[in-house]
Amino acid sequence: MFLGDQPLRFSLPLLLVQVSLILVLSAVANLVLRRLGQSRFVTHMLVGVLLGPTVLGRSESFRGVLFSERGTYILESVSLVALILFLFSMGVKTDLSLLRRPSGRAVAVGITGSLVPLAVTLPVFHALQPSLPEDLRGSSLITELAVRLSLSSFPVIADALSDLDLLNTDLGRIALTASLITDVTSWFLRACSAAVFLISEAKSPAFTAQILASFVAFVLFVGFVARPAGRYIAYKRTPAGALLSEGSFVVVVIAALLSALVTDAIGFKYMIGPMMLGLALPGGMPIGATMTERLDSFFIALFLPVYMALSGYRTDLAELTKEETSEKWCALELFVGLCVSGKLVGCVAAGLFFAMPFRDAAVLALMLNIRGIVEVAAINNWGDTMKATAEHYSILTLSMVLITAVSTPLIKLLYDPSGQFMRAKRRTLEDLRPSADLRLLTCLYSEDHAAPLIDLLEASAGASRESPVSLIVLHLTELVGRAASVLKPHRAARKNSSSGGPTPSDRIMNAFRHLEQQAAPGAVTVSPYVAQAPYSSMHHDVCSLAHSRKANLILLPFHKSSDGARSTANNSIRSINRAVLQYAPCSVAILVDHGLAAGSACATTTNSLLQRAALYFLGGPDDREALAYAARMPDAGNMSLTVVRFKLRNWVGMGGSDEARDEEVLHQFWTRHRDNDRVVYVEKTVEDAEGTASVVRSMSEKFDLLIVGRRGGDDKDLEGSAALTSGLSDWSEFPELGVLGDMLASAEFASRVSILVIQQQPIKNTTAC
Repeated sequence: MFLGDQPLRFSLPLLLVQVSLILVLSAVANLVLRRLGQSRFVTHMLVGVLLGPTVLGRSESFRGVLFSERGTYILESVSLVALILFLFSMGVKTDLSLLRRPSGRAVAVGITGSLVPLAVTLPVFHALQPSLPEDLRGSSLITELAVRLSLSSFPVIADALSDLDLLNTDLGRIALTASLITDVTSWFLRACSAAVFLISEAKSPAFTAQILASFVAFVLFVGFVARPAGRYIAYKRTPAGALLSEGSFVVVVIAALLSALVTDAIGFKYMIGPMMLGLALPGGMPIGATMTERLDSFFIALFLPVYMALSGYRTDLAELTKEETSEKWCALELFVGLCVSGKLVGCVAAGLFFAMPFRDAAVLALMLNIRGIVEVAAINNWGDTMKATAEHYSILTLSMVLITAVSTPLIKLLYDPSGQFMRAKRRTLEDLRPSADLRLLTCLYSEDHAAPLIDLLEASAGASRESPVSLIVLHLTELVGRAASVLKPHRAARKNSSSGGPTPSDRIMNAFRHLEQQAAPGAVTVSPYVAQAPYSSMHHDVCSLAHSRKANLILLPFHKSSDGARSTANNSIRSINRAVLQYAPCSVAILVDHGLAAGSACATTTNSLLQRAALYFLGGPDDREALAYAARMPDAGNMSLTVVRFKLRNWVGMGGSDEARDEEVLHQFWTRHRDNDRVVYVEKTVEDAEGTASVVRSMSEKFDLLIVGRRGGDDKDLEGSAALTSGLSDWSEFPELGVLGDMLASAEFASRVSILVIQQQPIKNTTAC
């Protein structure tokens, strides 16, 4: 540079500058547009428009230096490789098991949402064809556009719902299944149409036979060579729980690139090969997880935005303002509008037929109308094959951006998946009869959480035929290597399964089955479930299952765990726990394990590690809920319980309904257990919060388990006992545990005593159904 050279005349410096410029502008634009509810697709496309002839590209010097025809050649080639690998990665992550037993709503929405826009658009096209502009009249562009917009692309919908944190919501699952149904059908029809076109262009029967033989050979290779080889690499060569080795990863990536080359060479679109190969390989661990870890997070994340930005770069909005293009603009927009409105009407009609609320049906229709990179790739293909002119290209890309730019904010505005839980009838332990069926939703994030939770349940559930316990066990894992979330009943892996031995879910559920077998017949029933979802929306699965199974209490493990030598924390689990506390339709308990997990994970014993429990009762709904749970402990057989009632000296009370309710439940508890030698009731009178802390410190070491109410939020119900903890929350480290729970969970205090913090779902967050 200092010797007078021009670095941007060389390919590598120019490529680095182009990629850096696109990524920097995309990052800046995303900071602004995401506050307006816009997706990454819209951001990348608008960055391309900014760099293109509409804005900055109007300058000949800018275009000549950075984005000349020679300068974009390498950039386009690299971005096409990113598109191929993206399609392959999405194929690997696609769960075809969604098609085995799809819901009637998903099938109806998918089919109706595809047929209605076709039934509306194609007749209008044929009726208006003589009056259309010449370049549209004799072209197949309108027909292909109608087919493309009538379908929903599974990779696009999955990526958009992941950004919106709606993958594991009810509507999100319906949208994914419906889009997968139409997408798989479209890929099949696309391959058949390409074959028909090539055969129609054939000059001899031998050429026709070569086309058919080539495609059949590729399909057979994928099904009978690539698929077994992929399963061998995934389940035989790769240790359980590990990612692919470097050599295996390279083999898989090369196979994806060669599949695009082969399908393109035999006359089919290059996108068909990677998608077919990806669908044939097993998703999840390890292939899908490896793609996410090594491919999606770097190469695809780096160069796929470049592909979309280049598509936006080719869009020239200035051309659309000219008078001679207005007729083309109006004609194309007419058919785009017909397709979009037809799909909206078809999806909403199908949803209403299945008794969905109109608002939910409208949101579902908006989800299935989201457009993205697959539609842009189709438009690029129409431009490459001369089916679409430069004006057509600009009109269609702008339309895709506008459709998505309108749909995603509307989805955020209209759909609150947590609202159904907040509107549900709340279920509490306080209102549950002692002899009623206790429904506990027990959540686990790993095998290490099983032992302390099982020991707690064994010691405190008090299950019997007269007072049964229904355990809904939910194993929660992060969604890795798959595009669609999972919430389903657990089924043990078959012994001869090629995926190896028992899974972590199998071992967890076996431990709870053992608990069920050790209890009296009919006293404990276990219903096992597994869920795979992004951490950011995992609480939806917990609340949804609690709502559908009518759980009285959700039992969660604390996000910090300790083995005595060191402690580890998982902030993702903490975020899930806090979201469950906010949105759960029933009471929630968090178990802080300080020594219950003795021995190996998932081990069960007939002799409980818990013998002595204490409940600190200060008053309020959370403390009453904790007392309702603790009242079942003496019935377990070998558990002693001490209830410590705190009173403030010289407090005369305010005579509120909450204080009266506290006295009522304490009286009922003592009346029920006054003749039980294992139950002790103690009252402690203190001057202030410091006195409360002093009593807690002096008594806690005598017990194995401490039970407290969370006492969180701004509840006026806590006014009467607020002075008992006033000031203790100033140095709170874990607000989700409440004042006493946070103090007890601190590392230097009661390190060998486990804590159970219980919250009764506040009335202010719910209304009766």
